[in-house]
Amino acid sequence: MKNLYASAAALAIAGSALAQSGTIKPMLTEKAFNGQQSSVAISNAHPSGIQDSERAAFYTNDFSGGFPAGWTTVDDATPANETAVNFEWSNDPASVTAAAANQPLILTFLAPGASNGYLWANSDRGLGSAPPTNHLTRLTTTAIDCSGQPTVLLTMQSTIGVFDLDADTACKVRVSTDGVNWTNFAPFPCLVTGNIAPPCERFSDNPQLVSINISSVAANQPNVFLQFQWRGGWEYYWAIDDLELSPIPDNEISMSYGYTAQFGRGYEFGRVPAAQLLADMNVGAEVVNAGANAQTNVNVNVSLKDASSTEVGTSSIAVPDVPPGDTALADANMTLPSSITNGIYTADFTMTSDQIANDDDPSNNARQRSFEVTDNLYSMDGIGVYPPAILSTSQTGTNSFLDNAVGVGFLTYYQVNAQTTFYGAELLLGASSEAGTLVSFAIYDTTDVVAGQVLSNGITATEDHVVTAGEIASGKVQLAFFDQISFPEGGYYLAAKLSQVDGKNITVLDDITVPQPFDASLLFTPVDDQSTFIYSNGNAWAIRLSADPSIGINEVAGLPGVNMFPNPTTGVLHINTANAETTTVEVRNMLGAVVKTATFNGTVNKLDLSGNASGVYTVRIGNGTNYAVQLVTLQ
Repeated sequence: MKNLYASAAALAIAGSALAQSGTIKPMLTEKAFNGQQSSVAISNAHPSGIQDSERAAFYTNDFSGGFPAGWTTVDDATPANETAVNFEWSNDPASVTAAAANQPLILTFLAPGASNGYLWANSDRGLGSAPPTNHLTRLTTTAIDCSGQPTVLLTMQSTIGVFDLDADTACKVRVSTDGVNWTNFAPFPCLVTGNIAPPCERFSDNPQLVSINISSVAANQPNVFLQFQWRGGWEYYWAIDDLELSPIPDNEISMSYGYTAQFGRGYEFGRVPAAQLLADMNVGAEVVNAGANAQTNVNVNVSLKDASSTEVGTSSIAVPDVPPGDTALADANMTLPSSITNGIYTADFTMTSDQIANDDDPSNNARQRSFEVTDNLYSMDGIGVYPPAILSTSQTGTNSFLDNAVGVGFLTYYQVNAQTTFYGAELLLGASSEAGTLVSFAIYDTTDVVAGQVLSNGITATEDHVVTAGEIASGKVQLAFFDQISFPEGGYYLAAKLSQVDGKNITVLDDITVPQPFDASLLFTPVDDQSTFIYSNGNAWAIRLSADPSIGINEVAGLPGVNMFPNPTTGVLHINTANAETTTVEVRNMLGAVVKTATFNGTVNKLDLSGNASGVYTVRIGNGTNYAVQLVTLQ
């Protein structure tokens, strides 16, 4: 079955600031699942190629008139008794949804003109497993006149997802002047399956502006044929729109993205407690030269401003000369103020070069990032920090899987740079969450996570909490840890365990605005083998750490109608309640350690304490709003 999320590459989680180390193994899971993610507009935080250019195209096709007359589409490999993969026309951006297999990044085709028409090929075909034969899909245009064009740039809006075969070798744009001899170009040079290591991914941006210099074949040619070829197994889909041929500008430099990785290694936290900040912050940007001339003396300038627009930090990063068609990465450390105050900070990225005054499209020469400095709240997600215009979210939870509705684990990485006591955690609920479901939190050492010891061996944890109607209304659950532990410097994962109850579901928001390293957020599905199935997400679950001592559960003492007997007991303890509702039970020994937990749904229940040492235990039962506690003696 296809992956729900990108498989994690083997990667050491280690560094000067981390006390733990280890590797996360490559994983596989179902491709098809009962996904309930919202369809979202992707912010295109890492787009590629030329963007928003106003250059004059000498050939365009936005596919608003249907499948172009004279174009052909064939599948030269799939046998006649199997479903062929050919390009088809649609003006419904959601036509691709079934082929996306509920992957949140590609649920709909988000090209700006998709509602007017686009072409797409469905490699998924609704199959339950990979077909025995790969398809070889070809979409071929009629002849296009490129006479008098000394340079030719092909651009298009496109989205693709791969599973069996890497797109860098199996997906090609081919160019010919006779329809027989073809020259291959790679529209997605870093889109791969299997063990994914940054910067490569499994899904392109949605949409991705593909830019290819085809001058070597097409320049000054009266008859130019384009062919879109896809050799695939059981992939997702490939969609294209807004095809253009235009002259290559003399000068066209763009900034694909900027980043503010507070502690390096690519992690961009949306909120960081001031106590965790280091003296320097890693900043940088990717620069692309899509013009005909080299870009010389390129500089990326970063200006960090507080909420009042006062500049509090700067960095100027010199980039080596960038030849035509090349990409360069500007990377440096920016010194932060010695006494930084709380609030939202914005990093503005701009650039200069010797040729910048003649740049073809100045609108793509700048980027921006935001993060917040806080007293106590620590989050990978930037929900509530990023400007609403660019914020993109999805939701995933117990209704997202075919067979993992209880105990699904969502993990987010946190780096502790200064020893701190974290008192609890909070989770932002997705819109499809319902009252009566269960959630709990735990913190794990990174070595336990990479060793597969997920949802066990936690450093500290919360109780299993019944989500209330009030929490659904507020969109948030906050719980206190049982043990208030002072965490030394190192890397940790905060996990939220979600469980369906009586068909009711719970989901967590996922911030997909800023691409994160693959191991920033992980997914654990309990039906699968713990040592094998940990999945990378590459975004940011809205699961947050809190150093606020006042954070706590919403329950208060006073759950009426609770009766526990016999007391003393030799093992079986009967627990009766006045109301037939979902309750959670937690048993602690006199040292405060949790020795038993359970969830009940009726008024007459029993708990087996056999196997525990004789002594006095605290039995706590709660319904999410109220709780009752009783001392029980085990003989």
